[in-house]
Amino acid sequence: MSDEAIIEMPGFRGRITGRLGDMLVIDAEVEADIPAHAAETEEFAIVLIDRFELVMNGRTRSFGPGDHLVVAAGIDHAVRVIEPGRLVLIGKM
Repeated sequence: MSDEAIIEMPGFRGRITGRLGDMLVIDAEVEADIPAHAAETEEFAIVLIDRFELVMNGRTRSFGPGDHLVVAAGIDHAVRVIEPGRLVLIGKM
């Protein structure tokens, strides 16, 4: 997968802007809720614009601009959009 590739899934549209080792750095627009899913590797995200809720391990946490979140590999998590926005995601897709 080359840099500048686009990744799309329900509620998510990301542009790969670079790499950090074997991880992708993705500039993502999140416009709708993202259903529960689990990644094969750890994911790290920083919220750039607007607000999201992360539902993980039976808990819901809110995140806004400047907040970061970490999701361990193999953990089911979902995202609820309070206000459509953007985040930077580092992980494997």
